[in-house]
Amino acid sequence: MKSAGITVILVGIAVAGFSGYEGLKWLEKRNQPTSADVTQQVDNVRAEATQKHPGLSQTDAMKRVAAAKAADTMRETAPGQRSRVAAEAVFGAYFMNTRVRPAHCRQLGVEITGFGAAYERIHAEEFAKAKAIYAEQGRSPEEFATLLGPAMQRMVEQDMRDIAQVRGMSPAKTCSAFNDNADAFARAIQLPAAIREALMAS
Repeated sequence: MKSAGITVILVGIAVAGFSGYEGLKWLEKRNQPTSADVTQQVDNVRAEATQKHPGLSQTDAMKRVAAAKAADTMRETAPGQRSRVAAEAVFGAYFMNTRVRPAHCRQLGVEITGFGAAYERIHAEEFAKAKAIYAEQGRSPEEFATLLGPAMQRMVEQDMRDIAQVRGMSPAKTCSAFNDNADAFARAIQLPAAIREALMAS
């Protein structure tokens, strides 16, 4: 179960990287990174993960790189901006698991509404906190969903391929497993510790 959906957080971290590593330039200019920028960030993480952890599946290798980048991002982000960065990571995970993953499985003829509902329920506290942070800034999570779309689709496809390979299942049966074990998969998808700490501390 450890591979289940772990890379979802990379989308949020990819965007967070612009603020953490680029000194909040896009905030200062009121110009968010484009969807292509986010996709490039994720591709960079994928390449780094392949180089550093050649013996792992791509999903698990990216998980390790993502956890390190999450800690670096939070350490290098100004204290007053950490909750916003954490909220973006939450939205990346939320939209991927309640929209993109179900859409992916639907294309394979499998509905995983049970998993989507379990993810919403189990991570309700984190999502509510992230929404409150955005509301204070007069922003909507929906603007984030548009930005992340292409990167999320690619990551879900890779994640599901890895899980299918580990479990020796077809792609469609892997989707069914998400629905049949909805709570277990939803609980396996966790924020890196540094991200959750920043989120809940606000």
